[in-house]
Amino acid sequence: METTRGLMQGIIDFAGLFPPASLDMPKTLAAYAKYRASADQWALGRLIVPLKRIGEFERCATEHLPTGETDDSEEPWRLSALCEATGDESFEDELDAIERFNARHGEPGAGRAVIETIEIKPKDAHAIEGALELMPETLFPWFELPWQHDIRGMVAALSEMESGAKVRTGGVTPEAHPSPLELARFLATCHHADVPFKATAGLHHPFRHRADSVGCDQFGFVNVFMGAALLHHGVVEQEELEMLLADTHGKHFEFTPTGVSWKARALTLGQLREARESFCTSFGSCSFDEPMNDLRSLHLLPPHAAKG
Repeated sequence: METTRGLMQGIIDFAGLFPPASLDMPKTLAAYAKYRASADQWALGRLIVPLKRIGEFERCATEHLPTGETDDSEEPWRLSALCEATGDESFEDELDAIERFNARHGEPGAGRAVIETIEIKPKDAHAIEGALELMPETLFPWFELPWQHDIRGMVAALSEMESGAKVRTGGVTPEAHPSPLELARFLATCHHADVPFKATAGLHHPFRHRADSVGCDQFGFVNVFMGAALLHHGVVEQEELEMLLADTHGKHFEFTPTGVSWKARALTLGQLREARESFCTSFGSCSFDEPMNDLRSLHLLPPHAAKG
């Protein structure tokens, strides 16, 4: 079970506000509060909130946010804010709004929350460069890049400063899903430039499978993150990664007390943890229970995981 934790530690950024769940703000916040207090909290990452809805977040989150008045050890809510502008005055306004939010929620007695990362969809490498010039050291930016196109120039821009790439691995239509070749090429480009990535959309289940509700095959989060970790450590190259991403046979993916493997391409637990920390960081999902319950059904987690 320790290797499952090595793969899943802090991996799921909760995106309940977004399709297909599309929860309203109160339900999203109640769900995130429940997950923070659950035995599975170790797998929970940040809450994803559009910056344009941050005022609504503040109005609805009052009852949930820790104040620190009775227990200074309770961690603040960690947020990732979706921004709309890059490299211009509008983006500066967004950064100012984030700075004010963090100042308000860092005060003693205030509801404790912090925007740690932002997510941006740039037009081109020039927009990335402009945004990075304005970026404060206290924020880590993720730039969503188009897997449909050659991203090498954009990834090169990211490699110049502390930043990462975001890849959309699915959606509500077949056209929103990259092929195994396209995703393998995206991950390999990031790997060669030493740029970390996060994923979003379509990663509800461990292994690649047919999603009849969408009408196409969807990636598994085990495929994507074990594959990325193997790529990171040079155990597989792009061609083998493509085959791994397309693999629908869960029995090919092994979890042992000392590490993980796919068709005998193996990593130690230490290598897996290092890859998760430095390269394949997280994925956004509008469901937290679904991935965790699937792992339990596969006996990769105990029926009731211990908190910690």
